[in-house]
Amino acid sequence: MRSLCSLLAYQIVFLVVLVAYAPVLAWRLAFDRRYRGGFFERLGFAPRSPEGRHVVWIHAVSVGELKAARSMIEALRAADPEQEVVVSSTTPTGRALARELHPDLRTFYYPLDFGPFPWLALRRVRPAAVLLVELEYWPNFLLCAARRGVPVAVVNGRISEQSFRGYRRIRGLAPPFHAIARFCMQDETYRRRLLDLGVEPERTFVTGNMKYDAVRVGHVPATAPALREWLADGGALVLVCGSTHGDEDRILLEVAIGVEARLGRRLRVVLAPRHPERAGAVRDVIAHAGRTAVSWSAARHALPRLSPGDIVVVDTIGHLEAFYAAGDVAFVGGSLVPRGGQNMLEPAALGKAVLFGPHTGNFRNDVELLLGAGAAVQVDSRAALADALADLLSDSQRRAELGERAVALIKRNQGATARTLALLRPLVVRRPRSAGTRGTDRGASAVPTSSPEETRPFGT
Repeated sequence: MRSLCSLLAYQIVFLVVLVAYAPVLAWRLAFDRRYRGGFFERLGFAPRSPEGRHVVWIHAVSVGELKAARSMIEALRAADPEQEVVVSSTTPTGRALARELHPDLRTFYYPLDFGPFPWLALRRVRPAAVLLVELEYWPNFLLCAARRGVPVAVVNGRISEQSFRGYRRIRGLAPPFHAIARFCMQDETYRRRLLDLGVEPERTFVTGNMKYDAVRVGHVPATAPALREWLADGGALVLVCGSTHGDEDRILLEVAIGVEARLGRRLRVVLAPRHPERAGAVRDVIAHAGRTAVSWSAARHALPRLSPGDIVVVDTIGHLEAFYAAGDVAFVGGSLVPRGGQNMLEPAALGKAVLFGPHTGNFRNDVELLLGAGAAVQVDSRAALADALADLLSDSQRRAELGERAVALIKRNQGATARTLALLRPLVVRRPRSAGTRGTDRGASAVPTSSPEETRPFGT
């Protein structure tokens, strides 16, 4: 009864928010074809699975979660080539990246967590199990999955400090954690937050961070050498600023121009906004600084010669790794402004000197490991950013040392995918349908049983 009342209150709140958001949604549907293309999928009309197909549904919100899930998707397909893995995302950029990373898989938008939409999506996809990547606890979806007997697990899980405080304040309206069979968390801090929220210890595990498996250590994208030659023409040093937010582009550009004058050597700056739709605003910042913006989408095919002051704007998705590989120093955005940071493991895995600001709360563990190993540089002010950037650009040996330490650190922390898959095997491995099983097309149990050895938390 309590769960029903909580769900009703949640749906009322969701409806109020949806009505308030309706004008924005209508505008996007009218003028942004990316939203029009996935409108019905968001209402639950996901691609229908063939009868009898064993399907594992992986949901990753956007770009970062999709990259983290890449190793799990590959492991699931290797473990059982006959099963089908489908991937959902929430954002248009996530959907586009899902299609690019996994062109042979069914990809679609995650349903709105309102009314019958999750139920309809589950009925059409017919998953044997659902794996939620990192932090996606939608109450309606979870309860619909439980009613259908579909087991749900969290992989690469985390609970930010902000979310944890919010859940504690609204315990009565918190997500129905009881509907999740297993929580595979990135570290012990996140696991303890679940325990504080009332989740039973036997359903929580520390498996590590799958991002360390997803990044390809030492891998150099095929396009990187040509990109390097284009960017570093004439002996320029290359600064790649990835996943930038808001005012970061202006700050980084102004600091880079000052450092260029300070070193007396040409510096090529690449700005890659976290959301490509911000590219126009980034070009305006560049023009205001008296420089010329070169859009990657327009230059990528011909690679026209760059003038000394040109700034490259990466206005596409899926190409940041190649730019990181082509650079001398990588600045990871979302960290000069309070956005919690972005994934710094991708440039670190390429052996690059990695630099970021003070706001890295979403990647707390990664930052602690990198800094503890002397494998990255963190700055807390604009002046410190200028000094650190000048130091790194003028010292190739220092850059190489940072890169070598970062690669070694990542190698030491790999293995989370294998540990996670071992724990989830009872959920995702195909098994015969048992007579008399109710609530699902495949006879899956929402909370499977397992031996004490199987449920022992990793690292305890």
